[in-house]
Amino acid sequence: MWCHKALVAYDGSAPSHKALEVMREIAQQNPALEIVLVHVMRLFSTGAAAAGVDTVMVEDAMAVRRELEAIAAELPNPCEVKVLKGTSPADLIVNCAKEDGCDLIIMGSRGQGGVKGFLGSVSYAVTKESPMTVLIAKEGEAR
Repeated sequence: MWCHKALVAYDGSAPSHKALEVMREIAQQNPALEIVLVHVMRLFSTGAAAAGVDTVMVEDAMAVRRELEAIAAELPNPCEVKVLKGTSPADLIVNCAKEDGCDLIIMGSRGQGGVKGFLGSVSYAVTKESPMTVLIAKEGEAR
């Protein structure tokens, strides 16, 4: 098979759901494919007055983690779930893929804040920085 380990970036957006669909199709073709499902919890500089915001972000990230763990449990492939924390989502995704020995990154064309019709800033940065193949899933109907 042309890939052995794939990282799938997921943030709950429609394009990231599409990335999961693409991963499932690839995984069906190769039951030995190892999968790393990641969600990035982007950290921002906040003062003590914004402590409640930090709590909400952690709760949201943990909800996404539980969603990914449920998806992983359904897959016959070896699968791992990670929540990455930092200020640069693209760097976190690329570095995780390198560290885990992935040879494919699958992600949506844009994330939660993306503008429809344009490649998102995170997916664009990943395609520029990644030494491995990046598959960008676009939302919409399959042909």
